[in-house]
Order: sequence, then structure tokens, then C-alpha cells
Amino acid sequence: MEKTSEQLECMLKKQAEPERFNFSEDALKEESSSFIDQIRKLIKHELLITAVDAQKQADSYWESNTSARESGSMDERCFVGTRVRIIRESLHMEWFRLYNAEDRTFTNYLKKGKESRYKDAYFKKEPKWAREAIKDVEDRYELLRKRAAVLTALRRNLREYEKLINTCFPDKSIDN
Repeated sequence: MEKTSEQLECMLKKQAEPERFNFSEDALKEESSSFIDQIRKLIKHELLITAVDAQKQADSYWESNTSARESGSMDERCFVGTRVRIIRESLHMEWFRLYNAEDRTFTNYLKKGKESRYKDAYFKKEPKWAREAIKDVEDRYELLRKRAAVLTALRRNLREYEKLINTCFPDKSIDN
């Protein structure tokens, strides 16, 4: 059974020594394992929240693209697209260029590099409305990529913390 923070704080008082004595190592490990599980779930949840935010940005871009395609001239068409996906617990917000060859449509994904945003130069030949829409979306993507990077660091630190917990409380069922 998990202890509340208030119960644990009470156990730190000098007069709570008997209660501390009865609080087994198994209970300590169980509390820490529960903490790790909860944090892992919260990190995953926040990554999904970040992905939904990114997808909303992509939707906004696609709405602008569709509107320009339906109402604009050929000069106003843009063949740049974006998509959002999660691959192996990592959030990806990507831009690509569409092109036709032999009656088929292909995509060529643009390289972001190590920076947290795509270079404006990739989009300099696009119509003005598209450059503005891409800039707005990419400004938000940049922040979301930074958030996703922090979540990745949290996951990495949590794995390190879990290793320390396992070192503090080795599995007693393994025979040496």
C-alpha cells in the first residue's frame, strides 16, 4: 500500500522510529517502483499532448494549403507538406516536398539537421502565403521539439534512477 507524502513526512520524526523499523525494504522498493511507473505514464501522456498540439499545427497548415489550392492560381499552389508522428517514443514533425513522376506522386523529406527547426531557405521558392504559414507552424514546431527533447531527457534520467533503485534494492530471488 502506498504511503501518502504526509505519512512519509511523519515517519521522518524522531518519535516515528518504530514505524520506520516496520517499513520494510520491500515496501520502500514498492513505493519507488510505483513512483517510476507513474512518472513513466505521465511522460508518455505529455508526449501525446505535445503530439496533438503539433498535429493541430499541421492541420492548420493543411487547411491553408487546401484553401489556396481550391481558390488560387497555379502560381499560388504549394507542394510542401508536413506530418507529425511518434516513432519509438520520439516525436517527429517533418516537412516534405511533393512531386509527380510518371503519373505517381512522391514525397521527398527535407532534412532538418541537428537544429531544432528547419531552415527558411528550404521554403524560399514557395508562394508568400505558404512561407508565412510554414514559418508560423515551424515556430510552434520548434518549441514542441524542445519540449519533446526535455521529455526524452526525463525518460533517460528516469531509466538511470530506476537502475539506482534496483541497485539499492537488489532482487533477492536471484541465487548467487
